[in-house]
Amino acid sequence: MLEIKNLHVDIQNINILSDLNLKVKKFSSIIGRNGAGKTTLMRSIIGVLKIRKGSIIFEDKNLTNTNSHLMSKLGIGYMPEDRRLVPELNVRENILTPVWLLKNKTSEKQELDRVLEFIPEIKNFLDRSSFQLSGGQQKLVSLARAMIVGKKLLLLDEPFEGVAPALADRLVELIKSLSKLNLIALITESDETYSKKINSEIIRIERGKIL
Repeated sequence: MLEIKNLHVDIQNINILSDLNLKVKKFSSIIGRNGAGKTTLMRSIIGVLKIRKGSIIFEDKNLTNTNSHLMSKLGIGYMPEDRRLVPELNVRENILTPVWLLKNKTSEKQELDRVLEFIPEIKNFLDRSSFQLSGGQQKLVSLARAMIVGKKLLLLDEPFEGVAPALADRLVELIKSLSKLNLIALITESDETYSKKINSEIIRIERGKIL
């Protein structure tokens, strides 16, 4: 279980999240308009933003202000809203980046094969430079990169944002398949259009607080 208690997060001395409490046991979607605090929450969980007050607990481990590079070791994968692929690397290398951070090259092929079995269309552009990909293809690669280490917890920030409806439906299909695995996922979306299709628990956020 992922449990967030009394979370307070500021950005440039402006309070963004205030006394936020949340429990996530399986698949849940955080729904809120732009500026509601969704991405701030995700970046706080993954350790990118500093937490002023409160705690983040996952599987009885305190993750509060844990270095983001350590999250991979804990089985936590993150798909950022802006994808953040490395343009100098090809698709294969982008997907494997978290494995390299773990310094576990012996598992490279096994982990890559596992992810490609789940998202087989990536095989068609595996050796292509990431900057040559369409926005939709980049989303698939970003999901694969999160999956390669996210065997216990997946944080998917606006996975459906800015993609064509056909690809959004494909992402729904993939994420629904993930729900059959023994992992927890937290998804953000500006409205519940696609979260309803995933059948995830709907949680609403407004002005940095869970409603």
